[in-house]
Amino acid sequence: MPRAQTTVQAIAPHRRGRHGRCRGDGRGERGFSLLEVVVATMITAEVILAALALFDFHNKLARVQGQVTDMQQSLRVAQYDMVRFAREAGRGGFPAYLQAGTANEAYGAIAVRNNVGGLVSNQIAIGFGGSPTAVNGTDILTLRGAFSTPIFQLNPAVPSLTLLPVNTTPAGAVSGTVVVCATTPTGIAQDLSPLITAVTAAAGAGQVEPLILVSPLSESIYAVVELNTANSNLTSNQPQCPSPAGVANPNGVLIAFHVTGDANANAFQQLGAVNSVLGLPAKMTSVAWLGILEEYRYYIRQDYLVPGNAATDLAPHLSRARMYPGTETPYYNNATNLQVDVADNILDLQVALGVDNDGDGRITEGSQVGNPPSQTPTTTDDWIYNIAGDAPFPTLPAKPQRLLELRISTLAKTGNPDFKYQGPKITNIEDHTYTASDFANTFHGRCYRHRLLTTVVGLRNL
Repeated sequence: MPRAQTTVQAIAPHRRGRHGRCRGDGRGERGFSLLEVVVATMITAEVILAALALFDFHNKLARVQGQVTDMQQSLRVAQYDMVRFAREAGRGGFPAYLQAGTANEAYGAIAVRNNVGGLVSNQIAIGFGGSPTAVNGTDILTLRGAFSTPIFQLNPAVPSLTLLPVNTTPAGAVSGTVVVCATTPTGIAQDLSPLITAVTAAAGAGQVEPLILVSPLSESIYAVVELNTANSNLTSNQPQCPSPAGVANPNGVLIAFHVTGDANANAFQQLGAVNSVLGLPAKMTSVAWLGILEEYRYYIRQDYLVPGNAATDLAPHLSRARMYPGTETPYYNNATNLQVDVADNILDLQVALGVDNDGDGRITEGSQVGNPPSQTPTTTDDWIYNIAGDAPFPTLPAKPQRLLELRISTLAKTGNPDFKYQGPKITNIEDHTYTASDFANTFHGRCYRHRLLTTVVGLRNL
């Protein structure tokens, strides 16, 4: 049997190139051409520039929004401070009325010195040396009441009021005393420490405090008198006052006062002159309430972006001055009380007074003619100082007209201009007519953003 044969065939190797390298379709080396590098660099640069532009836009937007936020906060702070005091105006029994043919500045719980400048003094304390001034065209708002101390209740059933000279009538009184007990007539404890502190502080500083006294017969029977610290007794128990268990010594205080006799007393007395030309009101034979009367004046204080440098942009402030009521003397005769800044970058303060002039029980604006009625302000509607040429009604009845509402408008600006922004021109705010030369209407002034905030205050204490 023949043997099987096995055949081995060699596999032919791949063909090699001339130099022994393997042949293939790919190139031996790879990279970018110069054109490709240039194009890629340009695209990257454009992306970076776009990102920077977006960042710059958002940065500017954030800066503008921050300034607008600061401006709105200034408006809120300004309005809050004024509205808070306006709602308390007249607290303690002090009334708010308008008298026929008067500017109502030195009378009542609320007064307005309208559109200062020119014939209307812009000095906050007229005639007081170094008095700050208000921006021309703005209003000065005066608010009076017992704001920071309690209203003390007295017992009119006991002889707590003494008038001097002895056996005089209220109209003939030049001074007197009144007893304030540590308990009310209904037996409720009342803290006398604020009253004692005020009297002690005034005595230590050699100053005075105005007191408002209100009759139990009616709140319309009241008087404003000058505290007499020298004759007041703050340490001894008073026989007219009860001394129940738990009442600390003293059980009451004796408060002395001047009705007339010096400049302050005479000025205070005139705040109640509608009831009594001289002395106390004829029917004031007893007192039911006593309070310490305060007066604050709100105004726009002129200032600049660089303080004191009139060559820089306006940066005025809403400021508050505390005065002795009915006088041109700052509280405690201290000039620093004439300038307490409340809010920054407030350009304008305008105040309108609401009086029910037509007796319909409403405070309406405009002629109320037509259907629907016109609400365009007029000089004869129920608002005073809401249109140029407006003034307190000369036809008010002989009896002073009660003030029911107060409308406060404040205009603010941002802290810095935006030279890519031009705001609209302002025509008027209440009875303040703006001209082209007013800062807010100049080309540069319109680079600032402006906001107007208006609040109508119902006078609940009056």
